[in-house]
Amino acid sequence: MSDLFDGSDPIVNRAIAIMGGPDAFRNALDADNAAMKSQWNQDITSIGRILRAHLFVEHYLTEHLQVVNPRLGDLDEARLAFAQKVHLLEGDAPPAISYLVPGIKRLNAVRNRLAHNLAATVTDEDAAVFLSCLSRFRFISVENLNGKNLSEDPLDVLDRFAEFAASSLHNSSSAFGRAYLQAIEEGYPHVLHHGPPKPQRPAT
Repeated sequence: MSDLFDGSDPIVNRAIAIMGGPDAFRNALDADNAAMKSQWNQDITSIGRILRAHLFVEHYLTEHLQVVNPRLGDLDEARLAFAQKVHLLEGDAPPAISYLVPGIKRLNAVRNRLAHNLAATVTDEDAAVFLSCLSRFRFISVENLNGKNLSEDPLDVLDRFAEFAASSLHNSSSAFGRAYLQAIEEGYPHVLHHGPPKPQRPAT
């Protein structure tokens, strides 16, 4: 940075004068660099997991919408936003899919927070929404999910919800999935809980 102050660049010289001298210019430059470095040095693992979950669910959300309504055409070409796809999903979703909508919306909200704050995290309130959706299935509990103890860490809960939501959305494209959805729609009570889902996070 010393070259900035050797007096050879008239633009830099003028900027220094506008700032009130070399010390003020240097202090402002150092402060900006430090602020940008802080934004760069974020928890890239957490950011990556949030983005992966969002992209994963969007992939299977798009697949589901095109399978159940071929008249929509190529959604990628239409460049629909994630929220627009969720709106289409809400329009005519079967019970086995509609219960996922609050969690999918919350996942999108978590992703959007990154655009405004790179240090955004998954909160306990976010996790409660995801668990509320997952708890609609009798074979999934807060204590046990897919045979494994469910971590209470909100980011882990987001991962589990994203995997489960994507799998549920993919059911519309598989023979097993279609049969399973039909069984649910025909009224078998052993799969979905009745009544609105309620947050069921363990007490801490």
